[in-house]
Amino acid sequence: MIAKIGAALRTHVRLHMLFLDNNRITESGAASVADCLKNKQDLRVFNIDYNHIGVNGAAKVSEQLKNNYGLSKLYCDANVIGEEGCEKLAECMEMMDSLKKVCIENNNIGDRGAIALSKALEDNDTLLSLHLENNNISREGAYTLGEMISNKYKLSKLNLNSNPIGDEGFSRIARGIQDIETLRIITLASTNITHNSMPVLSQSLANKRFLTKLLIDNNKLGPEGAKLLAKGLSANETLTNLHLANC
Repeated sequence: MIAKIGAALRTHVRLHMLFLDNNRITESGAASVADCLKNKQDLRVFNIDYNHIGVNGAAKVSEQLKNNYGLSKLYCDANVIGEEGCEKLAECMEMMDSLKKVCIENNNIGDRGAIALSKALEDNDTLLSLHLENNNISREGAYTLGEMISNKYKLSKLNLNSNPIGDEGFSRIARGIQDIETLRIITLASTNITHNSMPVLSQSLANKRFLTKLLIDNNKLGPEGAKLLAKGLSANETLTNLHLANC
């Protein structure tokens, strides 16, 4: 079916949004999708979430997306792409000047994938939203992400839930977002952090005037961590959601 849809879409000159999420598309289907993406330079949103395109499928899609310079939103959650597949997707992201939202959750991209993404997005000055939940990213990947994020002054959403980044990796992330005043949502649940991370986070939160949501569940903050978190949020007047379950 996706092969038929792909063949039909090749004839459309202007394709602005393509949503193919949750359709059991595999590697062969991804080849058909990639084929229909040729010369679709008007494409702004591409969503292939919750399929099974794998490494080779990611490579084929990425190869064609390289020509879509105006793409602003890319969704590729839960596609079994792993480290190598993420590296392939990063190749096309490096060519995109207007990319505002990147969602690559539940793909086990690891540190290799995080490093590839960081390099690809290094010169991007339009990024607003980055979602990398549950990707087995640890300290090394968090270091490069923190460095990349540090100059993303328009960033409003950051999701790193369920990654074992630990205190050292988290400290680099916290320093990376320290000067970003536009952040509205930060989600860091289940990231293996302790009260040792709280001093740098507290300092980073002090200027987050627009922060509305902070998730930091399932981390070992303890009483001292809670005090430092409270200090960092003391001047905030916009927070509406604070999640501290099991801390």
